[in-house]
Amino acid sequence: MTHLLRKSFVEFLGTAILLAAVVGSSFMGSFLTQDALLGLFVNTFSTILALGCIIFVFGSISGGYFNPAVTFAEFVVKRLELSELIAFIVAQLAGAVAGVALANYMFKQHAITQSTIAHKGVNLYVSEILATAGLIIILQLLIHQYNDHLAPIAIPAWIGAGYLFTASTCFANPAAVFGRMWTNAGAGIDMKSGLAFIGAEVLGAVIGIGVVAILTSGDDDFDGLSYLTEDEYVEVTDPTI
Repeated sequence: MTHLLRKSFVEFLGTAILLAAVVGSSFMGSFLTQDALLGLFVNTFSTILALGCIIFVFGSISGGYFNPAVTFAEFVVKRLELSELIAFIVAQLAGAVAGVALANYMFKQHAITQSTIAHKGVNLYVSEILATAGLIIILQLLIHQYNDHLAPIAIPAWIGAGYLFTASTCFANPAAVFGRMWTNAGAGIDMKSGLAFIGAEVLGAVIGIGVVAILTSGDDDFDGLSYLTEDEYVEVTDPTI
């Protein structure tokens, strides 16, 4: 198996696991309780645990993106090649559909069902812009500060918080939106709303990249050091060497 194929498979697998957790817990929450708040907590808790696990386990293999917006940001800052960008996004979209189909099947639904759940409103689009921009800012700054080992904690923390403070419940992932178009679980979203969400998330990613550029542009001698290896970073910044 080629290096790129192996990494793409990991992106497929991780995204499938994530979407199975999101949609499966949505079904489970609705089956266990009629309390909307409790159902939201079930969905949130399952999502953040699954997300933390896949980033922790798969991150060292593919980078642990599982999100086209995150993948695009990595391409913009030149940590991914164009071939990786394309392969990863295709794998993520396919993985999202596979994960949703698995969740649908586990809960005795048709494996693929076009969602009829509408999510419309400028407030929801603004929520997705905020959620995605925040995700990009947090991840890029973690990498810039050589704290990317904290991503399995920080990223699920942001997504979990977003579930509870954004009006849209923080999709923040174009692949997740695409996958959730194919279920009538409470986590589903109809195609028209989904396309609007994806547009908002792309805009959020661009804003996030811009904010990170602003926040790191004043680092003077430290500007751009996130693109060095750790040994190179020490060599440049340690005056005793």
